Amino acid sequence: RRYSFVIILVLAAIITPSPDWTSQAIVAIPLLLLMEISILIASRIERQKVKEEKEWS
Repeated sequence: RRYSFVIILVLAAIITPSPDWTSQAIVAIPLLLLMEISILIASRIERQKVKEEKEWS
């Protein structure tokens, strides 16, 4: 997660046309939220799959 955090901040700096930190934050925060939400969803799905496999075993 550390590396992805830095990569997202660098991408936000590249994507935004102005060098001010507010526009970079406006781009970076939604990207970080999407990343964290996708990690949570993936872990929840993985736990459900493991639980279903244990029930069938």
